[in-house]
Amino acid sequence: MQALAEEMQVILLGTGYPRPDPARAGASTAIVVGEKVFLVDAGRGLVMRLAAFDLPQSCGVAGSRCLRAVFLTHLHSDHTSGLPDLFATSWIFGRYLPLELYGPVGTEEMAAALEQYFAEDIRIRRDLTEGHPGAGATINVHTVEEGVVYEDEDVRVTAFAVDHRPVEPAFGYRFDLLGSGSGDEAAASSSAFPIRSVVISGDTAPSQNLIRHARGADILIHEVYLPEHFDRVDSPEVAARLKAYHTSATEVGQVAQAAGVKLLVLTHVVPGDPEAEQTILERAQRHFKGRIIVGKDLMRF
Repeated sequence: MQALAEEMQVILLGTGYPRPDPARAGASTAIVVGEKVFLVDAGRGLVMRLAAFDLPQSCGVAGSRCLRAVFLTHLHSDHTSGLPDLFATSWIFGRYLPLELYGPVGTEEMAAALEQYFAEDIRIRRDLTEGHPGAGATINVHTVEEGVVYEDEDVRVTAFAVDHRPVEPAFGYRFDLLGSGSGDEAAASSSAFPIRSVVISGDTAPSQNLIRHARGADILIHEVYLPEHFDRVDSPEVAARLKAYHTSATEVGQVAQAAGVKLLVLTHVVPGDPEAEQTILERAQRHFKGRIIVGKDLMRF
């Protein structure tokens, strides 16, 4: 099967975590393959970040006409609270096919609630005012299990389990461009190189299964935190629980080194202030000898 697109682009739409931060929208990453837009997670502010980005003009407002699928890593609110806006806005501005939504057990109930929440708005826009086709106001749910969950002529998406216990199941996703090999080592050391494979961790503690699925990827987009932040703002009991199902700056460097990825991009940055970013970078660099970027909203690779 020959790929029609030559490379993927990655856009960090939201690099924040549950605490509101005007500089960091909620967790969301776009993978763009030609004029196909795929989203992983849908945190707060997602649509506003899409509207700020220069997607192809043919994709319409906030990429509505090019949206092919949304993949949810898990159902924590900071990964899903932008989904209602995405569902309604993308339909209003040209997504006239059902929203293809991939996620763990529980996604079907969430989708049904969304359709019910917007039922009156849908009726008005479909039947009384704009006359939008009704198919776009529906959601096709695909309940995710490990393995290939999506494939077309350009890209394959593989889901793999990660360790976010007690949140189970939780997934990461690997995107592989079809019909081409990955970039070589020399290209990977430059400021820009062709992207053929991207892995997104979702929320997870250090995970051997993630390392296995990320091995050799061009980009690993991984969550990160500083332990002392949780110690400072949470009770000892809550801090211990949060640390148990996330990945520290030291650990993420170890994960990236074990996986042999070419570029490590950090997201879901806890906390997200400049001083913390520098500390995160320094700790990750102790173990990962490749290139590391502490992500910010609207960075593109």
